[in-house]
Amino acid sequence: MDIHHQNLNDMKGFSRRMFLKIGGWFVIAAGMMKIPGIAFAQEKTDVISENVRFPGKGGMVGGYLSRPAGKGPFPGVIVIHENRGVTDYIQGVTRDLAKEGYVGLSVNLVSRSLGPDYPGGSDDAMKALGQLSDADAMADLDAGVDYLKKQPVVFTNSIGCMGFCMGGRFSLLFAGHRKDLKAAVVFYGRPINNITPLQSQSPLDLAPEMTAPLLGSYGAADAGIPVVDVQKLEEALKKNNKTFDFKIYPDAKHAFHREGPNYHAEAAKDAWKRSVSWLAKYLK
Repeated sequence: MDIHHQNLNDMKGFSRRMFLKIGGWFVIAAGMMKIPGIAFAQEKTDVISENVRFPGKGGMVGGYLSRPAGKGPFPGVIVIHENRGVTDYIQGVTRDLAKEGYVGLSVNLVSRSLGPDYPGGSDDAMKALGQLSDADAMADLDAGVDYLKKQPVVFTNSIGCMGFCMGGRFSLLFAGHRKDLKAAVVFYGRPINNITPLQSQSPLDLAPEMTAPLLGSYGAADAGIPVVDVQKLEEALKKNNKTFDFKIYPDAKHAFHREGPNYHAEAAKDAWKRSVSWLAKYLK
């Protein structure tokens, strides 16, 4: 009887050991393969993300906020989306910034016309953004900065911005608009444009007003942004003794950082690495 009881205990101990070992193997494999559920649960312990609302001059403004799970305070970064709104890609960028130690806020610039909770990625979002004026965009981005500064986890004297495509142009404008920005990052933002009722200023003309250290990443194969235009902005910044660093990637096209037909892995990886280093240098 005692021997049988001991055998049962041995079997139970063996079962527990094997269960723990197999469970450990499974968790390791899940992390390597990014199995949905497990990988997401691990990420949630590092980053906290949520949809938020805050008041603006044109009404309530929506946004996607992502921050490190710690107490902070952390530097803040306004993420300025492309011409399709706050897409999954932009949310991913915002989370990536949080993983690097920043409180990222992507301001939903379709809030005025489609509502603060309207998702990005649709033709309606693109149409609405095509009708957004520079003045209204700057006002909504201002509201985003004001919201960030009210967050207990944000270091209020260390806020920058990062923009992509249309948002890259807005990032240039915002660098000239906000004197308290500590850094600005631009991914293929148009440096020169014709003045229209909606586009009231060209970034090139704002070069004397840009006080934030400016980092730019462009593609030489970008059909919409000639290299010569980027060089003109560089010349204007140099003439006005601004702190800047622009890099033009030889084979990269427009939107090379976002996965899609124009994605350029080498340029995307390098541009992101440079961006994170730039923000760390001036915000941390």
